[in-house]
Amino acid sequence: MTGKSHKAIGTAVGAAITIYGLRNGINAAPLALLSAPLAAMLPDIDHNSSKYGRSRKIIAKTATIIAGTAAIGVAWYYSAYIVANYTTLLIMALGFVAPVTIVYLLSQTRKAKNLIGFASKHRGITHTLVLPLCMLFAVQFVTELYFQILAYGFIAGYLSHIVADCFTRKGCPIFFPITTKTINLTNIATGSQAEKICMAVLITIIIGVSIVI
Repeated sequence: MTGKSHKAIGTAVGAAITIYGLRNGINAAPLALLSAPLAAMLPDIDHNSSKYGRSRKIIAKTATIIAGTAAIGVAWYYSAYIVANYTTLLIMALGFVAPVTIVYLLSQTRKAKNLIGFASKHRGITHTLVLPLCMLFAVQFVTELYFQILAYGFIAGYLSHIVADCFTRKGCPIFFPITTKTINLTNIATGSQAEKICMAVLITIIIGVSIVI
C-alpha cells in the first residue's frame, strides 16, 4: 500500500488503542496516537522510493544526534533510576534499537546486500514478524505505563503495515525465517482504487472493534 494508506491505518490503530484505553481508565492511552502512525510507515524504510526510504540517511544521522543528546541528558538527570533499572533499559535497547539499527546498516552496506539480499530488499525482513516479535519481547520488561503505551502503539502500528500489505498483490513474507514465501490475501494493486476501499474497510474494522470490545 502507499504511505498515505499506511499512515491512515496506523492512525486508526492509535485511535483504537486510545478509545479502548480511555474506556478502561488508562489516561495515558492517547500516547498511542504518537507512536502507531510513525511505526505504520517505518517498514517501508527499505524502499528507496518511499518517504522514509528516500530520507533514511538523513533520518539516521538526525536520529543518532537526537538520541545521543537525549541519552546523555536522561542519563545525567535519571542516573540513579538508570543504575537501578539497567536490565530494563538494556532489554528495551536490544528489542527496539538494535533491530532498526541492524536493518539500517544492512541497507547501507553493499556487501551485506549481496550476502543477505533478503534482509535489505523491499518487503524483506522489515515486512516479517521478526522485528515486531523482538519488540513484543522487549516491552514485557517495561514497567513504566507511558513507555508501555508508546511501545504497544508502536508494535500495533508496525503490525498494521504488515497486515495491510498482505492484502496487496505482492504480499509479505511474514513467516520468515521458516519460509520466505509471501502471503497475499487479495490481488489488490498498490495505489489503485481497490486499495482505497480496502484501507477504508480496515479502518472501519479497527475502530469498530475498539468500540465493541
